[in-house]
Amino acid sequence: MTAYHDSGPLGDYELDHLVSLELGGSNDAANLWPEHNDHPPGAINSKDLVENALNKAICTRRVPLAAAQVAIATDWTTALTRLGLPPTR
Repeated sequence: MTAYHDSGPLGDYELDHLVSLELGGSNDAANLWPEHNDHPPGAINSKDLVENALNKAICTRRVPLAAAQVAIATDWTTALTRLGLPPTR
């Protein structure tokens, strides 16, 4: 949390992969970060929806794996737009 200059309550965060495992990311510490929970209990984070959409785009050959990895690692909130994919619902 300190490395990310965040001091919020730990219960408001989850340890997340910068590049998700489904997009070829690893469990290496350099690929992990504290993701703020932006969802009500029992729901998934907005980033998870982006990861799922990118995985589908890769599997259907709409987007190359490397492009998806760069886009999500650079800024997951703009990854779909940067790759010309529709927003998640």
